[in-house]
Amino acid sequence: MTSLPAPRFLPVFVLALAVATGCRSAASPSLESPVQARMLGHFALAMDLRIFIVNGDLERLRITGEELSVAEETWGMPPGSGPYLEMVRSAALRAAEAVDMETASRAVADVALACGACHLANQTTLGERFQVAAPLLTDPATRHTNFLSWVSRLLWDGVLGPSEAMWHTGAGALAAGEGVPPPRASFVPQDEILRSAETLKGLGVEAVVAVDAEARAQILADVWLECASCHTQAGVR
Repeated sequence: MTSLPAPRFLPVFVLALAVATGCRSAASPSLESPVQARMLGHFALAMDLRIFIVNGDLERLRITGEELSVAEETWGMPPGSGPYLEMVRSAALRAAEAVDMETASRAVADVALACGACHLANQTTLGERFQVAAPLLTDPATRHTNFLSWVSRLLWDGVLGPSEAMWHTGAGALAAGEGVPPPRASFVPQDEILRSAETLKGLGVEAVVAVDAEARAQILADVWLECASCHTQAGVR
């Protein structure tokens, strides 16, 4: 199983601010308000946490979690945002202190959950503006990576947006089962490949019917944990 590359697809609001693609793109300081800059910073760190958990890189995940957990000013944020920012920091701190992948995975999913709760409370309709390009599946060498990276991103956007459209697109694709192509890595045992594919399909079936935000965050964490488990076995970072 190969390592998931940093996704190159960003929500519309990030594209508009950054005027570029890539998970670490930064908008010109002259074009940003303090709030926009803060949200872009949160998004970039949350994106890094997602990549590190999928790759099973607990060390780098803990460093990034510590960075996101640092307290900051709430000046300029919408009224009532303070508790949600504290939820983000608390989840990030749990990621920073995690000693196993299961704890870390749920903590990272809870970062997205807290962001989504704040977006929903402030009626940003952010999730409705998310766009994620379809994966390229014609190349056997990258089909596995591209498909699961795409699904992971859709589910993540579904929680973080929140976005019903993103969540159900990702859930449906994962539940289809046959949409999960086998990895090219020959050092991953065949029985492990089959077991992982069945586990992911089962999580997709759960995701299709999940309506509660907490339940969706747990499914998202379980999807990441499954990917991390296989990547760890394969020695991928």
